[in-house]
Amino acid sequence: MTASSLSAALRLKIADELELAREEIERLGAILCSDARLVTAHMVALQALDMLGQQQLALAKILRSDDPRAAIANTPLETLRSRLERSLD
Repeated sequence: MTASSLSAALRLKIADELELAREEIERLGAILCSDARLVTAHMVALQALDMLGQQQLALAKILRSDDPRAAIANTPLETLRSRLERSLD
């Protein structure tokens, strides 16, 4: 995988969009977490929202990297890292 696979401007724009979407997920999570009964009933779903946000941040970091292979190797989310590493040529 090389950084030149996509133009730098496009990679940065995609990373920005991932972060904007993550901010929206975080706002939604905060709203949902303000209801204690909802939190109790839907904790697993709320944790899934948080994981989606973490994945988006990790992907944005990879897209911004000059060395995507190294960025993937340093991704703290093991499952995401494993999926991405399997796709490397």
